[in-house]
Amino acid sequence: MALLIGLLIAAAVFLALMPGGPAPTGRALFDRVPADTGDRLLWLLPAGAFAGILLLTGSWITALISLPAGFLLRRTLRDALARREAQALRDHLQEALLSLATSLKAGQSLPHALQRCAVEMRRLHPRGGRLIEEIELAAREVELGTPVDEALLSLRERVALEEMAAMVDALVTTRRRGGNIVEVMGNVSQMVADRLAVEREIQVLTAQKRTEAAILAVIPLGIYLVVRITNPAYLGVFHATRWGQVALGLILLTVAGGYWMARRIASIEM
Repeated sequence: MALLIGLLIAAAVFLALMPGGPAPTGRALFDRVPADTGDRLLWLLPAGAFAGILLLTGSWITALISLPAGFLLRRTLRDALARREAQALRDHLQEALLSLATSLKAGQSLPHALQRCAVEMRRLHPRGGRLIEEIELAAREVELGTPVDEALLSLRERVALEEMAAMVDALVTTRRRGGNIVEVMGNVSQMVADRLAVEREIQVLTAQKRTEAAILAVIPLGIYLVVRITNPAYLGVFHATRWGQVALGLILLTVAGGYWMARRIASIEM
């Protein structure tokens, strides 16, 4: 029983701590895991949920009816991973913009500023990161003779962030048509900083709702598991009759749908 209570508490904490806040606008990526591999791993969630419910209830009918709950869990987890990576990318992008702006204010050219940014980002984050690797790739392309505008446009295609697209478009337009590139970098850096501040504020404001959704999702499952272990005969109607199996499947599906809907409500578009 103590183990069961511990598992329920761990499940509630996991569901509550999944990243929330603004919904991601780019495609879902996984830190240091290829996108195709991450998609295949996530597709195992519906199958795992089906197998778990089948083993727990012993009913194919209940498992089939509650199967969509696995797909809802997969989508929720995929969105949470996408939010986590987008947040990490924006944090690194803010540091990269500060490095570029500092180098440009010191009088360095954009190619040299890009190379210096790659070195400083690697020094700040020895373990690396997706954005750091992409900046290093762009710096190597410039070093090998690729025009800096072309390297920046390729960087924008590889990193699906609105802030990255705004930075690259501003830099390329300023270089081609003339303008104060230092001022442009300062404006873009301030825009990214303001967006990060708003995202963190949204996460704080929606933290309570995410916690409530996790608790409300775990409580019915916890009650079912406790009664199932302590007094199986009390839930016999849900396992011995076909209509009981259908009702149990609908209950599990409703719980999963409620948690997914609460997460969607707490995901604020920016």
